[in-house]
Amino acid sequence: MSGEKDFKEIIDDFINEYPICEYYYLRPEDLIFSDKVRYVCEHECTHYNKSWACPPAIASIDQCIEECAAYNQVFLFTSVAEVADCLDFTACLEARRDHEHLTLELRRRFAALFGRVLALSAGCMLCQTCAYPDAPCRHPEDRLSTIESHGILIMETARLLGVSYDCGSNIVTYFSLIFFNA
Repeated sequence: MSGEKDFKEIIDDFINEYPICEYYYLRPEDLIFSDKVRYVCEHECTHYNKSWACPPAIASIDQCIEECAAYNQVFLFTSVAEVADCLDFTACLEARRDHEHLTLELRRRFAALFGRVLALSAGCMLCQTCAYPDAPCRHPEDRLSTIESHGILIMETARLLGVSYDCGSNIVTYFSLIFFNA
């Protein structure tokens, strides 16, 4: 057993192949959960009731928190992108699309190594327009739900970890979490 690598060494061996800014190894109990996040989803998010990746289309908040707790490890990572104007919604969306593709790539890589995983990110961007609620999801295997939809206060968690998420006025930072068992 002493000759075998632990999961951190395995990940560290390949993670620099990806355009990741920072990453952290956590346990689910290191994340800050709150059922109040769903209130914000329902009352402030423009995706609420418009996406298969968001409430109310996903499980209840209690079920989402339970799903996260079913894993013993969490890989938190960020990516950053420079945009001409951080108030340019279209430019920020394009940068987010790149982050979502990165998250999907890493989810596949983690699944190949560790089996079943749960990846959460800034939200699904696979389709120009989501089929919800009129038709089934076109890409249920690739769909990414948001971190917040699972009750996670990501900014508070990031602050406590010391994650660098304020990188300047023309830099946007995106977060993802990959839950796995190691």
